[in-house]
Amino acid sequence: MPGLNEYVEPAWAAIRPSPDAELHGSAFLIPNADADGLDRQEGGYNVVDVEFTTYDGEVINVGLYVPKKPYVEGSSSEAIPSYRYLKLLKDGAREGGLAQHWLDMLDSVEHYMTPPHVREKTLQLIAEFHSDDTRKDELWSTEKLAQHDGSDPDNFPTCTSVMQYVVQINKEKFIFGSWKGHNVTRRNLFQFQGKSVDTNDIRHDEPGYRPLPKLCECSEDEREYLMQSLEGQLHRGGKIVAQLEPFLADQN
Repeated sequence: MPGLNEYVEPAWAAIRPSPDAELHGSAFLIPNADADGLDRQEGGYNVVDVEFTTYDGEVINVGLYVPKKPYVEGSSSEAIPSYRYLKLLKDGAREGGLAQHWLDMLDSVEHYMTPPHVREKTLQLIAEFHSDDTRKDELWSTEKLAQHDGSDPDNFPTCTSVMQYVVQINKEKFIFGSWKGHNVTRRNLFQFQGKSVDTNDIRHDEPGYRPLPKLCECSEDEREYLMQSLEGQLHRGGKIVAQLEPFLADQN
């Protein structure tokens, strides 16, 4: 099913009825409180009761998350997933000991790669910022960025920050509330690594916020995901308005 940003997460995995098809996965027994939290997190899905047959032949009832918006053959759109998202699926399948033919199927799925013309435009927009005398020397503190959290858009247009760049958001486009007025580099890295972003992310006024992540310590795949995150704002009408001084300072 389509994702929220075609430049970062073009698609999510989803389940739909299909005659004679099979679905492999892992079943978990979790506390009711955790189940309720998961239901809230996955608000775009219905929980459908289904029978789950283990590889040993045991049949148990499980709740399966199925999109509320049904798939319609010929009219529903599909796309390929990000490298990050597909890697989580493949890693989880291997950790769960799923059947080899299912692992082979997942390994055959293509993942999104930034088209050359998109990356070229991204680099052009970054270069334009650095050559613009009205913007290139603008340095923001985390406190100033936090003022642009969407609570007073008339006086402080909503902004986010990816790596060192502060981006004014296109107000016509959706952005997570957690991104507003915040440098999301650490958050993006937790997401890439499959860790809970809400549990591990640190806001500017919380202990442990500094130092911010060093790009030189990130893997090539992590740096690419961060660039795609920036891309996802710039190509949806966002504009670089400044650099974040603490991020630059923490790279040394």
